[in-house]
Parts: sequence; C-alpha cells; structure tokens
Amino acid sequence: MIGWDQWRSLLAVAQYGSFAQAAQGLGVNATTIGRRIKALEQSLGYELFSRADGRLFPTRRCEALLDYVEAADDALRGAAQHSAPAGAGDAWREMRMTAPPFLINNLFAPALPRLTKTRNLRVELIATSSNAVLTRREADIAIRIEDRPQDFRLDYERIDAVDLPPLTYAVFAARDSDRATLPWAGLIERHPSTTGTKVMNRRTGGKALRYRAQHFDAVARIVQSGTAQALLPHVVARAYPDLVPVTGVELEQPLWMLFLRQDHGVPHLRASRDWIASTAAEGLA
Repeated sequence: MIGWDQWRSLLAVAQYGSFAQAAQGLGVNATTIGRRIKALEQSLGYELFSRADGRLFPTRRCEALLDYVEAADDALRGAAQHSAPAGAGDAWREMRMTAPPFLINNLFAPALPRLTKTRNLRVELIATSSNAVLTRREADIAIRIEDRPQDFRLDYERIDAVDLPPLTYAVFAARDSDRATLPWAGLIERHPSTTGTKVMNRRTGGKALRYRAQHFDAVARIVQSGTAQALLPHVVARAYPDLVPVTGVELEQPLWMLFLRQDHGVPHLRASRDWIASTAAEGLA
C-alpha cells in the first residue's frame, strides 16, 4: 500500500517545485521528501518529476495522478474539519492568487478583510502575468488581461475562465498642472497587449515617452508630481486624489479569472472566486 505521506509529498513537490521547499511546507526535511518520492516512483514504476531551469515539474503521467490526489486531499481536509471537536474552529485553508501588480495593489489587497474576516484562510498574492503558474500548480486562481479566453480552453484543457468587469483607462494629469506643456509617461513595454501601447502612440502623436516605469503605480506617482501626463487604469488613478482625468475612456480591456476546473466545487476556493468577482464588480465600476 502507498502511504498518504507519499501522496502528500507528491502534492507538495508539484506545488513548490523543489524537495527543499516541499519539506519546509510539510515540516519535514528534504531527505525525507526525496525518499518518499523515490519510493512512490518505485511503487508506480515510472518517474514523477523532471527538472528544468532548476525546478521540478510533474511528468505527464504524474499530472494524471495529481487530480485524484488533490481530490483525496481536499476530502480528507473536509473530514478533519467535520470531525473536529466543538470549539476547535474550522480547518485552515490556503488560497494562492496571481494578478498584475497594479490590480493586487489597488483592488484586491485592500479588500482582503472581506474575504478573511470570517474564514480561516492563508492568502498569497503573487504579482505576475504568467499563465503557467496555474498549470504548474503554483497558484489556485489567476487574474489576467486577455482578449480571447477561449485560447485557454484550447491550450490548457484543465483551465476554465470567467469574465470580470473590463478595465477602463483614461489620460490623467495632476490637478492644476499645465497639460499643454506636459510630456508623456508610460510603462516599459513588455506586454504590449496589456499596457495600452497602441492607444498611447495614438494619443502622443508618435512622440517618444519621456518617462517610463515598470509598474502603473510608479507611472501614477510621476503624474502626481506634475512632471508628466499618462494613460492610466481608473482603478490605479483613484488611489491618487491629486490626479484628474483629462479625457474620457480611451481604452477598455477584458479581464478574466482563470482557475483549474477540478477546483470548481472546492468550498474555500469557490468563496475566494466569489470574493474576486464581487471585488472587481465594485472596484471597477
């Protein structure tokens, strides 16, 4: 019989990508994790992980196992919660969420009390625009700015997508600034589809941006200083009272919530998705 400690170690390595971090998460040493994975591979008769760029990734045959092991893990957690003595409280759960940095800073982080006030949740907010974090099980939910969510269904059969209210952008400047003399600021172009580059080029008449930054919050601070004007998401500009819109909506971008289909019925993740949807509906209105 394969012991549950071996299955739990499999989940931890798939989540963290290394024996050392998996060991830390489970409160054991890395040698123990390595021994468990080796024993599991011997029992199953095939390799469970391959290494690339210093990280362990589940093999295709391992991926097929993970759905069942995760379902079993969730069931066992539910059983433990149901059988806990009166007054022991609910079991603690984890929710790992990724989103572009400006959405974490200005939308989701300030709204966390509504999610965690009545739930024993440990929350990780990961600022990234990579979709691979879901398929590598580094996150439970991903918020992405994308035009065609059907691509996720084609590329990643295990991922589902729910549309959120769109992001809207306008040109902002500091209150009482002389906009006619202001140069332009914007993002360093790494993801043109999510930075409004085309709209910025149209608004600036092709003039080069004088100031560039990696994140919208840094651009907003440049604008707030009266140094420049910029195209900013409304959700960012609202955090800076000295900024005023000098145009109407210049850009609207679709926003999507992505998650693994197997997590559709997991209670704490379903509650987290509901919180994300309501937070977006209020904060992006």
